[in-house]
Amino acid sequence: MPFDGVETPFNYLAKFDQVIKLVETPGKWVKHTYRTPSGRYCLKEVLNVVGIAEVFEPIILKVAATTTNREFCCIESFNDHPETLRGDVVAVLRQTRSDILAGKIALPRGETAMPMPLWGERHDASREGWPATLWQKLFAWS
Repeated sequence: MPFDGVETPFNYLAKFDQVIKLVETPGKWVKHTYRTPSGRYCLKEVLNVVGIAEVFEPIILKVAATTTNREFCCIESFNDHPETLRGDVVAVLRQTRSDILAGKIALPRGETAMPMPLWGERHDASREGWPATLWQKLFAWS
């Protein structure tokens, strides 16, 4: 399909809902390790598995700081903090989702393909070398 692999904010939100669902499930969230053999995950690993860690980590950290009145350097420090409970993680994730829906947080735009230049478009001869300069002189491109 032409748009396979192209992420949109709607895809990010659907994936974020998967994160919330997994963390909300009793017995699926864990501290002090990324993943256990029994299938429990920390918040960082859930974001990695779903594939949205790069997009959502900074957003979640900002919401966690405002929700808990504590600064965290990374998702792991929030997840593994002695006072952090599963309910705290779920509350931060839900607040993050509601802030996105309210427009307080903007998700990055998805990757887009770069269009090919049309024949009549201007070309930068200085960066394309002598063949481009020759073509520019032959066809009077300026």
